[in-house]
Amino acid sequence: MKHLYACMLILASLATYAQKGTIHGIVKTVEGQPAPSVTVVLKDTRIGTVTDEKGSYTLRANPGTYTLQTSIVGFTPQEKEVTVEAAKTTQIDEIRLQESAEQLQEVIVTSNTNKFANKESSLVSRLPIKNLENPQVYNVVSKELMEEQVITDYKQSLRNVPGAAVAFGGYSNGFTYSIIRGFWTGARMRNGLAAQQYNGIDPVTVERTEAIKGPSGTLFGSSLISFGGLTNLVTKRPLETFQGNVNFTTGSWGLTRLTADINTPLNKDKTLLFRLNTAFHSEGSFMDWGGQRRFVVAPTLTYKVDNRLTLNFEAEILRSALTLLPIQNFSGVSVKNIKDLPIRYNQSLNSDDMMNRGGSEVFYAQAVYRLSDNWTSNTLFSSASNHDDEFVAQWNSWRNDSIVSRSVETVQGGTTDMQFQQNFTGDFRIAGIRNRMVIGADVYYSKSINSVFVNNAFNTRMPYDTINIHRLYGPVSLDRVKTLRSSLIHARQSSKTYTYSAYISDVVNITEQLMAMLSLRVDRYDYKGTAVMYSDYSGGYAQTALSPKFGLVYQPIKDQVSVFANYMNGFQNNGPVRQPDGNITNFKPQNGNQWEVGVKMDAFSHKLSATISYYNIDVTNAIRQDPSRAGYSIQDGKQRSKGLEVDIIAEPITGLSVIAGFGTNEYRYVKADEGTEGTTTGLPGTFVNFWLSYKVPHGGAKGFGAGFGGNYVSEAYTNNEGGSLTLPAYTLIDATVFYDRPKWRFAFKLNNLTDQKMWGLNNNPMNPRNIAASVSFKF
Repeated sequence: MKHLYACMLILASLATYAQKGTIHGIVKTVEGQPAPSVTVVLKDTRIGTVTDEKGSYTLRANPGTYTLQTSIVGFTPQEKEVTVEAAKTTQIDEIRLQESAEQLQEVIVTSNTNKFANKESSLVSRLPIKNLENPQVYNVVSKELMEEQVITDYKQSLRNVPGAAVAFGGYSNGFTYSIIRGFWTGARMRNGLAAQQYNGIDPVTVERTEAIKGPSGTLFGSSLISFGGLTNLVTKRPLETFQGNVNFTTGSWGLTRLTADINTPLNKDKTLLFRLNTAFHSEGSFMDWGGQRRFVVAPTLTYKVDNRLTLNFEAEILRSALTLLPIQNFSGVSVKNIKDLPIRYNQSLNSDDMMNRGGSEVFYAQAVYRLSDNWTSNTLFSSASNHDDEFVAQWNSWRNDSIVSRSVETVQGGTTDMQFQQNFTGDFRIAGIRNRMVIGADVYYSKSINSVFVNNAFNTRMPYDTINIHRLYGPVSLDRVKTLRSSLIHARQSSKTYTYSAYISDVVNITEQLMAMLSLRVDRYDYKGTAVMYSDYSGGYAQTALSPKFGLVYQPIKDQVSVFANYMNGFQNNGPVRQPDGNITNFKPQNGNQWEVGVKMDAFSHKLSATISYYNIDVTNAIRQDPSRAGYSIQDGKQRSKGLEVDIIAEPITGLSVIAGFGTNEYRYVKADEGTEGTTTGLPGTFVNFWLSYKVPHGGAKGFGAGFGGNYVSEAYTNNEGGSLTLPAYTLIDATVFYDRPKWRFAFKLNNLTDQKMWGLNNNPMNPRNIAASVSFKF
């Protein structure tokens, strides 16, 4: 009888629970940012909760009409009438706090939030998991940090990535390269999809940059990343309030920069949102010749169809014109260090004409549909087209310490990248064990069409002149280049590739503190070959690759400290090789396999965010020359890259921010061609970045601040690999002062405070001491 009575009580309780309804909503700041730690209650009841880090809250109550109240210390409570229906969810439109984000930070952020340490991202693992739950290392450079450092060149923002260095990469100082974990890495990802932009990236469109470390083929494929990792640019999205700013920046060498960021809802219920970012940039050079200009316009649109479906659309149109840095061959000089070259630091050997004229068009579309409380569909499409209306590369061959032969190469054409991706993400339990899973598939298409000027021997390089650097000489003239190439053959060459992929990744909570990530990707690479002039495509091949990933995370202190380990795989496709005997050898994809261990922290009420890790990357299946058969290729090459990385972002006291990063890398060819085996890439092995800033949070000087920081990069090419000269180590120091108010902001920046002479990894000198001043008007 007792058991029957107990069962009746349980059934009655369940019936009562089933009759309750659910209230769900989000609280945000006026600027559209999530508002955490806001109290949400049903007035005159005991029903209440606190918003999470995403500003989200959920309440359950009996059917009826209530007054929903949101409040936080220092702000006027807001009330909204809400009706609860049995067994139904009442969705509340986003509630906005009446104060600005800056005032909100004074109440919340200054006590428990580190303003530069927000690393949470759903793009890194294509899952909404926290940084402490992720066994992979990644770093985030936010637009707030870029603003504080008065960044006018997107490449320079990547100096804030621990264990990395900015690298121009050959002659194209429009494209963005960086060195991550010993590998050249191009900026080829945008919102998690392919979007190569060879003619430059303007900071005005950037919300943040995610530097994702290690071979990431499991979720990002192989075509656009390196074994060291990738950089993913995240763009600005529309917000729900009318706001914006206009900024003007001026500085050394004729720097003139004007930007605008305008956001507005297009209807009363704020389901249709629009944002426009645009910039004009013009700048000269500290060298005898050189300069750049660019213009970008980037509209974005968000349409909230209903509580389940949201559509996002983006476009970016960029036009640029710039001089190109030359490729240098120093095989004839007597010196071994580039600082000893008998040439002025600001002496140009290239052109004063805009040798690179072109642009890009990027389009992006996304449909997010909430299938249920546990599953969401995310459909994405991206298209990026680049075109070079004029591109003249220059090659300088040093015959001795005085004589330089200059030659040029002309390319016209462009590339198109298109990617379609479908992801299904779920958060569910099996036998009481929590699973967060993404199941996805994507199709990637890439095509390039280039027109080159060649002679009858199909040689693309044209001799221009020979100069003595100690006597008068002129810049390379675009008009003369056009005359020289007028007698050459205008040859057209194209290539195209299709890649089909499917992947699955699951984060399993073995316990509340112990998690495992299991991931796998299958990738079918189909290279159609190249077509020269009027020929058909030839030389194509296809390969299939599997890319696994495994990670463990243990949190000895829940949501504050995690210990992690990972195994990650990346791959690069290898084409078939014709051997000297005429046979074709089909090689397997080359693999990069990483194991890594480390510790992550988000402690002391978010005042300290830190990551310390040690990694080892083995590159296997590399193709090398057969040491026993001259001219033959074999696939048993091996390379190893290993190192230590430290990333610290702290706010020890209110208003004071500390950013510090440290990285070491040792890269060696373990098994390679004769003469290469046992050597290194010659790239820098030690990297330091730091930034200290203070912003007065209260009183009459509120909003006034100053920043100080820079980078140390060790010497490169120390053994003069490949005939390169040693590039000396350098320490770059910058300083800034600013005054930030709700309606305006003024900043002054002094770059390269000590006027250090520095050379980039393309052997060209970098900027000496220079200034930049900016003023912003907010509305």
